[in-house]
Amino acid sequence: MFKIKRPAIIGLLVVLLVFTGYLNHELTQQAQRKSSRDYQNHELAEMAKMNKENDLEEDTTEVDLENLDTVDSAEVSSDSVDVIDSAKNDENEALETMYTEGSKGIKNYFVEYRLSRDKLRATLVDRLDQIVNNEKTAENIRTDAQKEIIKLGNNSEQELQIEGLIKGKGFEDAIVFLTDKDIKIVVSKDDLNEQDMVKILDIVKSETEYNANNIKIMKKQ
Repeated sequence: MFKIKRPAIIGLLVVLLVFTGYLNHELTQQAQRKSSRDYQNHELAEMAKMNKENDLEEDTTEVDLENLDTVDSAEVSSDSVDVIDSAKNDENEALETMYTEGSKGIKNYFVEYRLSRDKLRATLVDRLDQIVNNEKTAENIRTDAQKEIIKLGNNSEQELQIEGLIKGKGFEDAIVFLTDKDIKIVVSKDDLNEQDMVKILDIVKSETEYNANNIKIMKKQ
């Protein structure tokens, strides 16, 4: 019977163990390399996906900002028109009130209401200036606001000019309120006769384009 010596068996077992270890090592390395490549590919895919999502978010953000700017500009334009119209209405109503107050027994009427008139105009100009200086204001609205500011300034100068001319005709004092619709005048006079009315009308017609129907004159005793 064929017998294998013990040293040979031991040697064979050692060779088998070495081969098995080597084979296991190679398989493990291959698996690790494959896993590593798969992981890298996965990471690259995820990064590409994230970059794509970020790009989409940036694009969406830009669109949203543009829409917000458009809406905001529209709101500013709408609000600006309202402010201009409101300024005109506020001026007309306030000047009408100041004029009618002339019929009441208010001390220092001319001084107080001249200051009130000037303060009113300054407030309106400030409101309009905010529209002009707002970078989001539409150009046509800005132009309208600038025109309104110029008109307010011209009205103030014209009022002072007419007041001076009226006082130059012998009236102790006078206050003038100019609006888009009419001109209102209060003079310091105990008795306002026809001759006085003619003097005032002549001054107003020479300095403005109002017709007689739009000129209101009242005395303040």
